[in-house]
Amino acid sequence: MRGVIGYPLGHSYSKDIHEYLTNKPYHIIELDEEKFHDFMKEKNFSCINVTIPYKQMVIPYLDKIDDLALKLDAINCIVNKDGILIGYNSDYYGFKLMLEANQVVIKDKVVAILGNGGASKAVYEVIKDMQAKTIYIVDRNNLSNTISYEEIYNKDLDVIINTTPVGMFPNNDGCIIDVKRFKNLEWVVDIVYNPIRTKLVIEALNFGIKAIGGLEMLVAQAVKALEFFDGIPVDSNRLKACYKKLLNDKQNIVLIGMPSGGKTTIANILGKRLQREVLEMDDLIVQKIGMPIRTYIEQFKEEAFRQQEIEMAKELRNHHHTIISCGGGIVLKEESMNYLKENGFIVFIDRDLNKLLISDDRPLSNTQEKLNQLYQQRYDLYRKYSDIIIDNNGDLHDTVDRIIESVG
Repeated sequence: MRGVIGYPLGHSYSKDIHEYLTNKPYHIIELDEEKFHDFMKEKNFSCINVTIPYKQMVIPYLDKIDDLALKLDAINCIVNKDGILIGYNSDYYGFKLMLEANQVVIKDKVVAILGNGGASKAVYEVIKDMQAKTIYIVDRNNLSNTISYEEIYNKDLDVIINTTPVGMFPNNDGCIIDVKRFKNLEWVVDIVYNPIRTKLVIEALNFGIKAIGGLEMLVAQAVKALEFFDGIPVDSNRLKACYKKLLNDKQNIVLIGMPSGGKTTIANILGKRLQREVLEMDDLIVQKIGMPIRTYIEQFKEEAFRQQEIEMAKELRNHHHTIISCGGGIVLKEESMNYLKENGFIVFIDRDLNKLLISDDRPLSNTQEKLNQLYQQRYDLYRKYSDIIIDNNGDLHDTVDRIIESVG
């Protein structure tokens, strides 16, 4: 048997990755501490991955430890060779590859690593080997050689790396620091991979700081683990293909743009082409409130409707592999966009003002004057929140082709 042990594991994508790479059964083995000790004593596995909180707790059960894993004092791969348990670490490789792939410059930078657990040790060694100028370990427990979460705000940091589980599904709303308090921060790196973009990553991006989540690291360390498990050397093409497949399976395509810009039609074509479920946010809200949006706004005003959008975006944030078509005003509330960004690739469907239509069904744009005002009010917000801008002034199917190409 092969699989991953940890607690909790509701967030894990390891099964998807390993079964894609090997076509062998892979098990999610969620263990509380008592069951963990029994599992390790029984040795009823051929090879396992190890995640929070057991990367150090497994060490006493091992007969041999790879040199790198010994240096890191953390294990995330174990191979059972005829009852002899051998421990390895592939986090170092996965994290380093992610930094290099995203051109995160570490040399001569001041770096803070949030957390002092098993994953932080691999991250520390990578950062040290990449010649950071200064490295701070940030810990809640006031351990030696660490600083507190209050002290971090007194440091002039270039890069912050989160190695804690704060912000991980299902506790998506967690955010361990306030990035807006740093003046010269260049990068935020979060090794959490579910959601694809944590609240920390989204807040950094919204503040103009470059930021990435941990999905690419997850895939890279899994590919490296197969070198320990099966003797399969790392193949960059297989790694890229696996990452692309996982991202495609987990990421939503979220369409934003002006009313009558073509979002609904494009969403339906995309759904058929990509075999994905299509969710129309306005339709879902109508089902929830039990009346047309026009009636709701007339009775309760626009602000109440925006709150309904926020609540619906929050409900949709943990969906995967869907097409989500949003109402034109979704960008007016940053909270709504932040929820949709967690697992969504945001596509701005950009259609010229002179091609947009007024409609009695849309109380906020039922005259040309209102439509013009909305366009001026919202256009920069569409650009701000989008991952890509797609022009929709020409052939509709060409527009869809460009969206599909952009999401890979």
